[in-house]
Amino acid sequence: MVLRIGAIGYGDIAQRRHFPQLRALAGRAELVAIAGRDGPRLAACAARFGVSRVYDDPAAMLADPEIDAVLVLTPPDSHARFAEAAIAAGKHVMVEKPLVPSLAEAERLRAAVAAQGGTVTFYPLPHVDTAEHRLVARLVAAGCVGAVTSVENHRGHRGPTHASWFYDRSLAGGGVLIDLGIYQLTAMATLFGPAVSMTSACATRYPTRVMDDGSVVRPDVEDIALLTLMLADRTAISVNVNWTSAPSHVATRARVVAFGREGTLYFGSNDGFVHVHRPDGEYGTLPGEAEAVLFDGLACRRVAYAVTAGPPSIVEAFVARIEAGDRSTRALDIQLHVMDIIAAAYDPGNAERAVALPVRW
Repeated sequence: MVLRIGAIGYGDIAQRRHFPQLRALAGRAELVAIAGRDGPRLAACAARFGVSRVYDDPAAMLADPEIDAVLVLTPPDSHARFAEAAIAAGKHVMVEKPLVPSLAEAERLRAAVAAQGGTVTFYPLPHVDTAEHRLVARLVAAGCVGAVTSVENHRGHRGPTHASWFYDRSLAGGGVLIDLGIYQLTAMATLFGPAVSMTSACATRYPTRVMDDGSVVRPDVEDIALLTLMLADRTAISVNVNWTSAPSHVATRARVVAFGREGTLYFGSNDGFVHVHRPDGEYGTLPGEAEAVLFDGLACRRVAYAVTAGPPSIVEAFVARIEAGDRSTRALDIQLHVMDIIAAAYDPGNAERAVALPVRW
């Protein structure tokens, strides 16, 4: 059966990523409807992607019994409202990141999913079940660098210039931490487990921003954030995210370095490889196809993501979960933990002091 999917929202990320990914799934899933407010832009998007049904009222789309699943792709301030309505309508739901701007809304969504009794697939982004992360998990479990003791994360670009709502706390819920930091925090919780404490520092370096249309906005959100997390086993994790570096928002620069007792693991740069350096030169835990290279000035071995299998795109991962009858709330529980961290970081009373975090699992 071909899954019939409707989308609420049709902005930059939808047209660059989600809708083309759906088009690539012909025979398994189809974008059949789009809901939005701007009539001319909505019609133009529908024509571009060959969608026959358009709605100016998302509630009308959700009432359509021929729609099996919904993508919530609007700004964060409306995520909870649309996601709850879609869940109540019995639709499978994927929600763009950040899931919601507040911890209270995240708790409400968790309760709404539970109330459906395991009948809907609910998939909150960011998507971290990638070939790269599956490979990292495999290598760490095999002891490729010994026990991981600390991890450094960086992610950054110049800041969004296509939509001013990113700089409006009432719409976005926050700044660079909730926009980019959420990727690193989700990946760390997934790969290494939950944090038990954190310290944070958030700041705004640039008081004005010039958008693509020439308009000037004055952000009331942070454009740089530094977090340090401590796990229960005393693994230390640092997260540095910013909207103050050189690349554009469509060319984000990212890197993760995991330090172990026996070596160092590099990933996150989206170059198709994970790199491992061991001072002792013992690479027996790596797959046979690992290639000797010089990386970061060190003699390393690199392993291609392609050695792991799995859905290659965000939307295909969602579709595959629906097809498999996967009703797990694991990804949602991880997002609740991420929201614990972000809420604590945004609390002015917690600036640059250690904060204990609740135990989620």
